[in-house]
Amino acid sequence: MCLTIPKQVIGLKKGVATVKSQKGPQEVGAIISVKKGDWVLTQNNVIVQKISKKQAQEINKLFKSAKKKTCQVVEIRPSREAG
Repeated sequence: MCLTIPKQVIGLKKGVATVKSQKGPQEVGAIISVKKGDWVLTQNNVIVQKISKKQAQEINKLFKSAKKKTCQVVEIRPSREAG
């Protein structure tokens, strides 16, 4: 199973789409027909599916909810025994 965060197409140029991601603009391959403003899912820097704005909002809401519920990482250090 793969998880992907919805991204919005902000530009197109000869089979390459620029999408808005959490890290900023990202260039990805477009093997399906998309237009500026579309919401998409990507895998390995390739658009694999178009989704509706509503679906994108629902997925983003689930990711935000999951972030709040994840366990806190605790660093475990080996004990230092004398002798």
